[in-house]
Amino acid sequence: MAESGIVFRDMSEADNAEMSKLLADVFSRRDPPAMATQFSPKKLEEIAAIFGTKSAKEGLSSVAVETSSGKIVGAILGHDFGCPPPSEIGNVDLSSEPVIALLDQLEEIFSKTHEVRPGEFLHVFMIAVRDEFSGKGIAQNLLQFCLKQAQKSGYSVAFTEATNQISQSIFRKFGFEEIHLVDYHAFEFNGRKPFQGIIDQRGCALMEIQLST
Repeated sequence: MAESGIVFRDMSEADNAEMSKLLADVFSRRDPPAMATQFSPKKLEEIAAIFGTKSAKEGLSSVAVETSSGKIVGAILGHDFGCPPPSEIGNVDLSSEPVIALLDQLEEIFSKTHEVRPGEFLHVFMIAVRDEFSGKGIAQNLLQFCLKQAQKSGYSVAFTEATNQISQSIFRKFGFEEIHLVDYHAFEFNGRKPFQGIIDQRGCALMEIQLST
């Protein structure tokens, strides 16, 4: 899949380091919860790389590559939610991270309402596009490519935690439906409200779409 000098393809193991750096950089500067809590870009990169290794084997992540430079300008990190997370994630201290607690809460809600099995549930974990390439429809094309690949592989459901109104709008255009919303101002972690500084956002939305029936 190509468009205006950009090629969209599966992410390979060789792409993992570059993809992880891109995701960490963009999320640390543009994702509302990560910005509000000053989530460490280094730790974000480590998390993305760990799940990137898993996803490369599953064939569930995609990258947008500029044909003239060969540079990854956008990426979507997805993985099989029915398979256990990589053991390496246990080496990363996430106990003090409100963002992880928020995502864990939404994933627990999702797990309680679905019979999760391997090979059926795609978790769209992170999407990011380099600043200079934003506004060109790259995120939408990445999502479209990723969902098609997952559907071809037999996945029946995709879900995500959309952290801002722009991403929520993109997912909604693809048919994702909101099944739960966590209000940033109401969310509590260790007796405090870490996301109160977030303005002009509804909250973090748990959204899903049926890929096949």
